[in-house]
Amino acid sequence: MKHSFQNSVWRHRDVRIVVPARAVSFVGDGMLAVVLLLRLHDGGAGPWAVTGLLIATSLPLVVLIGPAGRAADRWDSRTVLAVALGAQALACLALVPTTSVAGTYALVAAVQTGQAFAGPTWSALVPRIVSAADDVGRMVALQQGLAQALLPVGAALGGVVYGLAGAQVAILVDAGTFGALLLGALAVRTRRGGRADSTLTGHPAIRRAGLVTLRADPVVWPLLLGSLFMVLLLAGVNVVEVFLVRDELGMSAAWYGVSELMVMVGALCGSVLAGRVDGDRARVSTTIGGFGAIALLVVVCGVTPWFPLLLVCSVGLGVASAAMSACFGALLVIRSPDAVRGRMSATVNGLMQLANVGSLLIFGALGTTLGVRHTFVAAAAVALLVALRLRAVAPQPELSGR
Repeated sequence: MKHSFQNSVWRHRDVRIVVPARAVSFVGDGMLAVVLLLRLHDGGAGPWAVTGLLIATSLPLVVLIGPAGRAADRWDSRTVLAVALGAQALACLALVPTTSVAGTYALVAAVQTGQAFAGPTWSALVPRIVSAADDVGRMVALQQGLAQALLPVGAALGGVVYGLAGAQVAILVDAGTFGALLLGALAVRTRRGGRADSTLTGHPAIRRAGLVTLRADPVVWPLLLGSLFMVLLLAGVNVVEVFLVRDELGMSAAWYGVSELMVMVGALCGSVLAGRVDGDRARVSTTIGGFGAIALLVVVCGVTPWFPLLLVCSVGLGVASAAMSACFGALLVIRSPDAVRGRMSATVNGLMQLANVGSLLIFGALGTTLGVRHTFVAAAAVALLVALRLRAVAPQPELSGR
């Protein structure tokens, strides 16, 4: 037992603060997303209002790529986190009495502005907290697993609290989770950035943009392009999956919920698997293997006449997507030059949000034009070509110069 602890990420003091605090925050994030949707719906808002909420959620992460990345790399990490998390908590408190659609959009954008700055700051801080490259991989996988598990838990809890106590109580709970994360950030001893961090201020890479550095990495760049496509595919499949389960397979709403639960179970398993992957070469193979597995499983989902097989594929999709995301995330953090790690993380976060939003537009149109099953098959066929192309051209990380 002692030997196991000495080899786990939990041996680091700050990990024992950051992980539980962020876990609580994931629950709050899931709660807030569902509660705001329910409040908009019950207030008589239509589909366009929901689209507007999605835009308000995503736009700050895209627009603030540059400023958020520079702040993460130049300013003291504790200061950035304290300001960002404090602003998120205050914006969340302001959401409690706000019922207007425009006010909701503005405050959600404020919450996400804080997230735009806090996200890359946390990501850039991870290697300083755990030091060893393999520990970085385990830490990324651990946080990935918690996010996959606790966001749906928060969503379910948000629905329950909304039904029992109303939106105001649920939003207050979410504001409390931001407060807990703020206390955790202030308790973390590891620091990065600021005038005292000479490893950053004197580094020649400090003036580079995140996208420039990403494109210069022969391993991360092609995998990022593949990951963006897979995120677009998975988010788009979620758009049309409800029609597959309810209309094509004739299952109830409860069984649709079970299929979503199976994805979460698979994601937890995939995160555990990713935490056991050591070395950049293995992470590249796992990432590309995840691409291929996702494509094949989506094909099976699109053609199967049996709901039990869809449930099995849902577990597989959870495993593949979580392993892919965690291994790519670890590669990104490990291979990023320390001086621009925040900017690279902010850039990737923004691009992922663009892929998510784009998927709603693209797959909504495809589902209407091609039909549900043909949409699954066509998207998966393109994804399989992407995976095969990446497997053919992927360089060996050990020979890539970093």
